[in-house]
Amino acid sequence: MGAEWFEDATARSAVGREARTVAWDATPLGPPSTWPQSLRHAVRLCFSTRFPVMMVWGPDLTLIYNDGYREMLGTDKHPGAQGAPARVVWAEIWDEIGPLFDTVLTTGRPTLSRDLFLLMNRSGYDEETYFTFSYSPLSDDDGRIVGVLDIATETTHEVVNQRRLAALGEVQAALPTTFTHLRNFALPVVKALSGCPDISRAAVYGVTGPQVVLESGEAREADELDLVVRAFRSGRRQVVPGMVVKPVRSDRGSGVLAVLVLRATVVRPWDADYARFMVVMSTTVAAALRDVVRRRAHDDALRLRALRSEQERARATEVSLALQRAVLTDPPKFDDLEVVVHYQPAAAERDIGGDWYDAFATRDGSTFVVIGDVIGHDLGAAVVMGQLRALVRAIGYDSQETPARVLQRVDAAIDGLALGSAATATALVARVERTPGQRPGRLRTVRWSSAGHPPPIVVRADGRSEILAVRNDLLLGMDPGAPRRDHTVDIGPGDTLVLYTDGLIETRDSGLRARLDQLARVLEGTHTADLGSVVQTALSGMLEATADDDVAIVMVRATPDGGSAVGP
Repeated sequence: MGAEWFEDATARSAVGREARTVAWDATPLGPPSTWPQSLRHAVRLCFSTRFPVMMVWGPDLTLIYNDGYREMLGTDKHPGAQGAPARVVWAEIWDEIGPLFDTVLTTGRPTLSRDLFLLMNRSGYDEETYFTFSYSPLSDDDGRIVGVLDIATETTHEVVNQRRLAALGEVQAALPTTFTHLRNFALPVVKALSGCPDISRAAVYGVTGPQVVLESGEAREADELDLVVRAFRSGRRQVVPGMVVKPVRSDRGSGVLAVLVLRATVVRPWDADYARFMVVMSTTVAAALRDVVRRRAHDDALRLRALRSEQERARATEVSLALQRAVLTDPPKFDDLEVVVHYQPAAAERDIGGDWYDAFATRDGSTFVVIGDVIGHDLGAAVVMGQLRALVRAIGYDSQETPARVLQRVDAAIDGLALGSAATATALVARVERTPGQRPGRLRTVRWSSAGHPPPIVVRADGRSEILAVRNDLLLGMDPGAPRRDHTVDIGPGDTLVLYTDGLIETRDSGLRARLDQLARVLEGTHTADLGSVVQTALSGMLEATADDDVAIVMVRATPDGGSAVGP
């Protein structure tokens, strides 16, 4: 070539040394020995830096570039690009960069492009690339703009990596947190995948067939189904150039729930980074599907357990209510006494109650009335209620002893029969005594004993109400040797004895004494009403629309001319 300056300028550059072999005299530039000083200066600058530099000069915009720029030419454009017209070298992107050259050549103003998308064909295929570069004017010895200097860096790797990270985030955000069936899960996932430029096809296969449940993007290629079948059978991920097939394995055994297919785009090379991205994406989706299916199975198991528990509770409630209905029967008719009983379960039968009542005549002609409340609200409480009611009735009828003595014997039976702490209960036993030969219309003595039960109330024939407040004895079932005391009160014609359980008076908002006083006020003046109406007055005056606890009531009214009994 005979141009010492050119030899010297290209000596430290591999691409520069290759440039010595170019037939420059066949280009518009001519042999390097004829190049003007301005061009020589630009060439020395180009080959002296390791940063990617490309320059064009002359009417054909003839290319000269260095080692750094070599990588941007891919596998096909080098070395033929050296000394060739820029329009020929970059024909596929000339519509994008040609106007930039024109701007610099005509105006002398430099340009700057950041992460500009260029669809190049530099390695035998259309390739998605991104560049940040600046075009600057080059002047000849006379000051005319005859060339362009390109300082460039390829940002494809950074742009694509950022995009893939964003795609992973978008898919992660779209992943369903619940599971009904596979298509519902796949809908938002496939929609998010279809918006990712690095995925040309996404498909979800179900276990039947296997058959596509949902897909987006390009049509299925011939080898896809074979890979899907292989993934189903082996339970292992299949990775081939341009495609990842990911089976979603159940965490309960070796079964496969579904298979996810991701195919790469043809405008990016299939390299380790691309394969890694596709594997991470498929693993993210598979893990989410496995998690929601596991959560659904767990929730289903909890719902089934709750349903069975509710069914068992309902059966227990039904049995308990049947037991209560069986034992809470109508009282018999008594001479000179009117007896009314009432039982009201808690709201919506939420709790199974242990409240009970009873009324019966003994062999000596006395009348026993009983009311009680077993501690607890379950089937066991209902069973114990039936046992205690039977004990009180049997002992009271057979022994003809006082209420205190009856309760003592019940305590002993609880201990002797080993009924345990489940048989803990409040109870009040009252005996309306009748003297042999006593005529109707005379005073009757009521002898009663309380095992921790709310006190009785007497509504006198003149409408006044009296709370029979005494010191309570211990609850049943706590101490078989606990002492019991009897108390007495006389009732005459028109007087009413009122027994009740704590469900009528207990609330969270008021004290027990205040509620007792309230019940006494509610009952005042009810002496002229029939006992059924008195019961309703007590209920409406003391309870809200729904009761939080069971309520049992027994009312006994002395009558001057024979009595009757009324059931619940």
